[in-house]
Amino acid sequence: MPIKTICILCSMNTFSLYYTIVNLLCVRFPCFAHSSHLIYNEHNMEVPMTLNNILAFCVTFIISVILTPFIGKITKEMGIIAHTNNRTVHHGIIPRTGGYAIYVAFLIGAMVFLKTDNQINSILIGGLIVFLFGLYDDIHDLPPKMKVLGQVAAALIVIFYGGISLKGFTIPYIPTILSYSIALIVTLGWIVGITNAVNLIDGLDGLCGGISMIVLITTGLISIHYGRTDITSLTLLLAGSIGGFLVFNFHPAKIFMGDCGALFIGFMLSVISLLGFGFKTSTFFTLGAPIVVLAVPIMDTLIAIIRRKVHHQRFDEADKGHLHHKLMFSLELGQTKSVLILYIATALFSICSFIHIYSVTASILLFALLLLVFEIFVEYTNMISRKYKPILTILNIFLKRDDLPKIKESKTYLMIAKRHHVKYILIGFLCAVIAVSGGFVYYTHNDKKPVVNTPVITYEMPNHPTSLMKSVHEDINASHTKRNTYQNVAALFAIDFFTISNKKKDEIGGAQYFYSDRLDNFEEFAKSSYYANVNDMIANKTNLDEVTTYEVNYTRASDVTLSGLEDYEYTDVGLEITFNKKNFYYNYQTINIKVTLIEKNNRFSIVSLDYNNGANK
Repeated sequence: MPIKTICILCSMNTFSLYYTIVNLLCVRFPCFAHSSHLIYNEHNMEVPMTLNNILAFCVTFIISVILTPFIGKITKEMGIIAHTNNRTVHHGIIPRTGGYAIYVAFLIGAMVFLKTDNQINSILIGGLIVFLFGLYDDIHDLPPKMKVLGQVAAALIVIFYGGISLKGFTIPYIPTILSYSIALIVTLGWIVGITNAVNLIDGLDGLCGGISMIVLITTGLISIHYGRTDITSLTLLLAGSIGGFLVFNFHPAKIFMGDCGALFIGFMLSVISLLGFGFKTSTFFTLGAPIVVLAVPIMDTLIAIIRRKVHHQRFDEADKGHLHHKLMFSLELGQTKSVLILYIATALFSICSFIHIYSVTASILLFALLLLVFEIFVEYTNMISRKYKPILTILNIFLKRDDLPKIKESKTYLMIAKRHHVKYILIGFLCAVIAVSGGFVYYTHNDKKPVVNTPVITYEMPNHPTSLMKSVHEDINASHTKRNTYQNVAALFAIDFFTISNKKKDEIGGAQYFYSDRLDNFEEFAKSSYYANVNDMIANKTNLDEVTTYEVNYTRASDVTLSGLEDYEYTDVGLEITFNKKNFYYNYQTINIKVTLIEKNNRFSIVSLDYNNGANK
């Protein structure tokens, strides 16, 4: 192995560790972040969020396109190639560390476009662990149990350090502490399960990368709808990294991603989907959407588990019974057509998630239809076993094909026929289907639903408002969604609080938007910190700062819980506010703050303001 290539790979790993450590230091020691351009780009211009996300995608895509052939050449010289066996479908000498390029491209993109916090750091640390375990497996063939151990370690970091888990998970008649424990177990199982599910579909050229891109872009678009800009940034950064690699991985592949890429992507998909958990604005988004969008790898994994159980095989025993194998060999479609069909299937499941936003009934019907088609495919291609064909057996009553199983030959039919109850059972079954279908249609389309009069909530205009305050106040009244409302309320509160130019003596901005029971504590806190010398400044007419612009950086479920308000939903809104000059308190013109709100009686109220530890620009 050439010393030069070893040095290059080691330097890249050193870079990964360095960035992760720097990010960690920026969270634990805010003063460190002030001097670090790795986390906060001091020359970052105010760019709309959508444009910034597109730019993030393009940057990581270009980096990945440049790095992938370079990494492939190095690892090929090192002998890190995909070995052939009875399950492989490739020919020739092909390097299998393309995931290295994906990881490094994502890391560079994160360095430029992501702002650090505990969640981001936990994801980076966990991703590094999974990547290193996968890389070692690509080089030395790590035992499956060791890979799972690495995934569990990464998951625990994400859960306990990053606070990313299934929140708000309750089971009737089960104590809260037990429900919490179950939620942590489910979270751990989700991360490990999805990580390995994505790895299992990495069997054809371009399959894993393409499906992952569709899932990521779908998740990113849904997250935009629900105001989760943090999820959007992560998804598009990773999608761009995979896209650049896919240029060289689509059939005929010049490089494979290997376990370092597949496991890393699977881990990231599982964690990104979990970021939506606990965001209680939409039950579907927090629980249903990730499952629907990831339906292809999830169903392939479940079928593999059932198949190996039926055939008395070990769980970790590889075979050629996966979706892509059946398409390629049983249906004789070849690599390209098989991959494109699975792309289409993933896209259709993704469409379900979009349709659900506008029509629950339509999304459920489409999802049910897709599941039916999938079940027929499983039975027709013998994915589980040759004997498992319940739907095809029923359909053959009408099709009457000789190559399909006949219901009269089934053991169940023969057993029932002996008792002469076939006619009555079929009639009863048909009546049950009609009754259930009719009830469902009536329930979903019944227009005689009780009318609930929702009181109109109004928010006061700040005293002596600036033009920006007037504009944001108008936006509150024009808001049509909860997301827009609490973002605007948080923005108006912050603008009013930090603006001094319109204040009179002993006046604290934003007090009218703070939760009334905590208002006294808030005012005492303000007078001891930001407003300590404001009265003198007003008297002398000096340092009368004014907030001129703002930008919403993120919106997510909060970890804050106040005593006596445990039953309410908490939401964090991250804001970047810019003053007309350098602020007297920070000596920076732009600062980052976090505002926490609750919803009570249809009104959003501020319960927490974090500005002392926010990173300043």
